[in-house]
Amino acid sequence: MILLLTWATPVIAAHAAAPDQTTRLWRLAAQEQAALEQRGVVLHDASLSSYLQTVAERLWKQVHTDLKTPTVNVVMDPRMQAYAYPNGYCFLSTGILNRVENEDQLAMILAHEMVHYLRQHTAALYDHFQMTSPITGLPYADQSRAAGELAMKQKIDAAECQADDEGLAILKAAGYCETEVLPLMSNLLNSLQDQGSAETVGRLESRIKTMKTRIGQTRNRVSCRSETDGDPDLFLNHIAPAMMANAQAALTCGDWNQADQSISKFLALKPDDAHAHYIKGEILRRRNDGDGKNQCIGSYLKALKIDPAFPSAHRALGELHFKAGRFQRAKPYFEAFLSLAPQDGTREFIKGYLRQCRD
Repeated sequence: MILLLTWATPVIAAHAAAPDQTTRLWRLAAQEQAALEQRGVVLHDASLSSYLQTVAERLWKQVHTDLKTPTVNVVMDPRMQAYAYPNGYCFLSTGILNRVENEDQLAMILAHEMVHYLRQHTAALYDHFQMTSPITGLPYADQSRAAGELAMKQKIDAAECQADDEGLAILKAAGYCETEVLPLMSNLLNSLQDQGSAETVGRLESRIKTMKTRIGQTRNRVSCRSETDGDPDLFLNHIAPAMMANAQAALTCGDWNQADQSISKFLALKPDDAHAHYIKGEILRRRNDGDGKNQCIGSYLKALKIDPAFPSAHRALGELHFKAGRFQRAKPYFEAFLSLAPQDGTREFIKGYLRQCRD
């Protein structure tokens, strides 16, 4: 994994012996993936999925194996995460996609996760914790917490090193620009310093130092990028659905800065998207910094100018006017919302507001 060892979680959570380890691990992976679907956090966007799969297939052609091509999915999570399951499913969070600048950087993240899958690091870690320590005579899983954590850290570091090393080789073989790896890792480090533990930050700093010695310096970043880059906005347009989803996920988590950064990037590409202007308004409304209320009204009005039948913007404007005591201005927005959203779960609340406006 590029930051956190999520690919090991299902293994560490279940130590019970099984007659068929591979079957057990794959079943655990399938259960976790089904749970993600049930929680509604998997982003289903046909164009984004097709694009990510195209990049994955280009990389996988450089790998000599009978394992199937990994399937790439996206989860709506503002945290920086990327992980691979032993059954070949790779998950990228919207948070990490929001920090990727181009396809070369995306390719490195995918290549790194592919190595975890290719080398079956989850299974290797499982095997390790069933082995008996030559020092204590106990299975690693049954040792003291400190000893277990040290053993796990060593195995994780070895797996990450292999994923970085072989991932870089896959990246270069597929014709991507290796000099984009360092800007990617630096970008992730800057973001991680705001949200990660000191230990995680230290690990990434160590990996960056090692990666600097692996990457050839014969070509500069500009000349390398010119070989792989087309329309500079093409990549951002491909991942635009992830930007929108990340803004919504960050808004739900109360991370106003990340939500605003994501939706601003999206609007720079698609300024005529009514939903994006509505989300921008929601960010300004909930953050409410200084004159945020006035700014959010402008965003809601932009959404309605683009799409007069956008119900959520009508409801938001009605609520803002209602709470400010402007009942007659709120009334038509509430009426429009009720007309446009016959199945919305907030209808009864809005009907109550509307009765007060009429009274």
